Amino acid sequence: MKRPSRREMRELAEDREKCAARSARNAESAKAAANDPTLSETTRKQAAATVPIALRHAQEYREEAEALRAGRIPGEDW
Repeated sequence: MKRPSRREMRELAEDREKCAARSARNAESAKAAANDPTLSETTRKQAAATVPIALRHAQEYREEAEALRAGRIPGEDW
């Protein structure tokens, strides 16, 4: 498989940053839902359970973006 060009890697990094921002927004939304007394207890618990998942995804996207900006393919070092 052909290695992406530097331009393509920069574009991919930008996309990963957008994904990280979206995941961070999802975490904030889940935090709000987890603390919303108008929602059922089950819904609040489910929302609370998604917060660390969304935050982890955001961090993973940021790490991928960092690797791409450094000229590495995410995961190729592993």
